[in-house]
Amino acid sequence: MRINTGEPIPFTVVGGFLGAGKTTLVNALLRQAAGLRLAVLVNDFGSIAIDAALIESSTGDTIALTNGCICCAIGDDFAAGIEAMLRRRPTPDHILVEASGVANPGAIAQIALLDPDLTLAGVLVLADAESLPARLADPRLGDTLRRQLRAADLLVLTKTDLAPAGPVLATLRALAPQAAIVEGADLPLAIALGHHAQAGPRPSGHGVAFATVTLHPSRPLATATLRLALDALPEGVLRAKGLLCLDGRPALVQRVGRRLAITACDAPVEEALVLIGDDTVWDAAAALAALGLERR
Repeated sequence: MRINTGEPIPFTVVGGFLGAGKTTLVNALLRQAAGLRLAVLVNDFGSIAIDAALIESSTGDTIALTNGCICCAIGDDFAAGIEAMLRRRPTPDHILVEASGVANPGAIAQIALLDPDLTLAGVLVLADAESLPARLADPRLGDTLRRQLRAADLLVLTKTDLAPAGPVLATLRALAPQAAIVEGADLPLAIALGHHAQAGPRPSGHGVAFATVTLHPSRPLATATLRLALDALPEGVLRAKGLLCLDGRPALVQRVGRRLAITACDAPVEEALVLIGDDTVWDAAAALAALGLERR
C-alpha cells in the first residue's frame, strides 16, 4: 500500500561515529545537489553548518535551500521526519538521513526497507582512519563501532592524511566484507546517493527483527472506533499508515509512536492499513481484526 502515487523514493543513511566527517559530507552533497530535490534529515541544526548563501528560507524545524533541497531537524524521531517528507509536494527526489554518532544506521535502514513509499539506496558509514583502531579497542565504544561498520553497504575512510590507510583498510574488510570501500569524504553526488544496498535481509544490529503486515477493511469503519483501537496498540508498533474510508469519507491515517493523525485525502485506489514494528505487530493485527481489518 502506497501513500504516494509515484515511484518509491530512494533513501540513503549516512552513519559513522562521532567526528568521522558525516556533517562535512552532508554539506558537500547539499552544495552539489542543484536540480535534485534532496531532503536531508538531521538530529539538529546545531550540528550542520549550512552555507548561508544556500538558505532561501527557514521556518521552525525546516530550512529550504535555493537549489531546491530541504533540511529538516527531527531530533531522535526520524520516523516522523520521514512521514513529513513523504507528505511534501512536490515530493523529494531522494531522502538522506544523517544518523547520530552513536546510532546504528542498520536499524534505520531496516525500517525504510519495510516502507512501500521508500526504496533503500544504501547505507554509507564513515570511518575515521586516525581514531578507529583505538576506538575499536575501547571496551566502551568497540561494540557500537562494529555494529555501525557491519551495517554498511559503502564504507568511506576519512582522515587518511592523518594516519596510514593500509592497516585500517584490512580491519574494515574483515569487519564488513560485504561493503565496498572508498577513501576520502569528498564523494561525488552520484556515488554517495547511488544504489549500493545489498540484496537480502539486513540485520538491525540490535537483535530485533522488524515486521510489517498489511490489513484491508471488510466492512465500513468509523473514525472514533479506529482512533481508540490505534491508541491501544502496543509500544512495539512503530508506525501505522494507510488510506481508508472512515465514516464514508477517504482519509489518510498515520501513527508514529504515540502520535496519531487522521486527515482528509483523495479517494484511495485501494484501502489498506500497514503496521510496522517488532513481533507485536501480529498481536496488533489480531486486535484490529475485530474492526474488520483483515489480512488477505
